[in-house]
Amino acid sequence: MEKKKKPELGLSQTPSLRHDLRLFALLARPEADFLAAAAELEADPLFARLLAPGPGGASPVARRRFRGASYAFTMACGDAALAGAAEKCCAGEWLADRPAMLALAKKTGEAGFEKYFLADAAFDPAAAAKACGLTPKEAADLKSFTDSFILAHERIPPERLPQQQLRCAARVVEEGGGLKAAYTHPAYFRGAYVINGPALGRLLKSGALTRAEAAKARRLASAAQRVSWRKAGFHRLLAAILEEQKDFFLGKGPLKPFSQRELAARVELNPGTVSRLVSSRTVAAPWGEEVRLKDLFRAKSAFVIDRMKEVLGASVEKLTDEQTAAALKSSYGIKISRRSVNLYRSRTGL
Repeated sequence: MEKKKKPELGLSQTPSLRHDLRLFALLARPEADFLAAAAELEADPLFARLLAPGPGGASPVARRRFRGASYAFTMACGDAALAGAAEKCCAGEWLADRPAMLALAKKTGEAGFEKYFLADAAFDPAAAAKACGLTPKEAADLKSFTDSFILAHERIPPERLPQQQLRCAARVVEEGGGLKAAYTHPAYFRGAYVINGPALGRLLKSGALTRAEAAKARRLASAAQRVSWRKAGFHRLLAAILEEQKDFFLGKGPLKPFSQRELAARVELNPGTVSRLVSSRTVAAPWGEEVRLKDLFRAKSAFVIDRMKEVLGASVEKLTDEQTAAALKSSYGIKISRRSVNLYRSRTGL
């Protein structure tokens, strides 16, 4: 009788991209190279036409922000090295207002700034001013500066970005008892590209593009899908990590046992892909410290051993293996056999 094969964790992708070697090449790229590829796509004049309304009024390609994602404006704007790189790339007198605009952004508060100055909705200076304690002119100036700064940030060549910008993916922000990611680079804040197949088809058949442009438009749409896949994959895994380790980031408890393989199954990505996406990346914790994403995974055995230390340390009398197992279950909900307790004790000398 043949043994049943264990189901493999595959890439959650459309069939046309599942075996696309270019996708895997993009996944393996360092962050600087990936951002360069994304910037090259954005800078292409033909891609700009794909983002604009086409025949029938719909855009062949549209941007869609990730749910629960924001932009770490105060962190980026307060970075003198980043501001210097932006000035070299997109020189303008407007950057001289950076200290004043940073102060206004902090005055509005995290929630107010995101709602009124980072939203896709039409900007209302009067409403923003009233809600955030600013004058209408201050609100209008802050909105103009914010839009200009984000655009300048996105246009900085990756090789000129401060190393922290390439290393630190996001700032972890507490909101309503939960957590969200405020990304340090606008490319992730802007979200993914959504390809409107019918709209793209109408554009290709409209005669507005030459044959060469039509072929290139198809390639650009495929490239946009691959870029979106990497960004969306990273956002899904980061959101899952923050959800799993919420108590740790909120200062309510230790790291929970959580492996990269468990994360891969949860977000429907290949374990190797997860390993590539978290490699060398960090997040800025609410208390200001940078935490490596790799350090947010913890083996179950390490978690159990730490809880055993707490149980045994709190007991006046020496507990038997059976009593230790019972204490772990009653105090932490950890179900473990007496033999496992004995094994951990023999390994650690507890």
